[in-house]
Amino acid sequence: MRLALTSIAALAAVSILSSSGAFAQSVANPIAPSAALTGAAPSFVAPRSGSLRTAPEMAAPASGGNYASTLEIGAYNKVFQAQLGAGNVSNVGIINGYANNVGVLQAGNNLKSNVGLINTQGLSVGVIQPNGSAPVNVLIARLPNGALLIKR
Repeated sequence: MRLALTSIAALAAVSILSSSGAFAQSVANPIAPSAALTGAAPSFVAPRSGSLRTAPEMAAPASGGNYASTLEIGAYNKVFQAQLGAGNVSNVGIINGYANNVGVLQAGNNLKSNVGLINTQGLSVGVIQPNGSAPVNVLIARLPNGALLIKR
């Protein structure tokens, strides 16, 4: 009897209240009764919306065919890569680095750049490639004796 009165009161409340906002959505998509109320065994189902996304690394490449990869081993390193055009390839590697900044801007088609920093600290490197420029290959390493090796 009490359940029937509660159901009638809920139906009356639904018909009296306005049908806008979150309440309207919960009425439109009612929540299924729990297993405790129905006496059925609990059912465990994985959520469907948004739970099976692919990782960004596995996503299909953009239509321009640009490729940018970053390898960072160290702490507080920052890498920014921007590619405008098609067929551009950019690789940045920081190994055993601390507080380094690398920026790569490729504005053209079929541009290639490779930047490697090894055992560096607080170094800022910028690569700007306009359309038609030669490939950029740079290795900057701090040697054990403290010297800085810059190989192009």
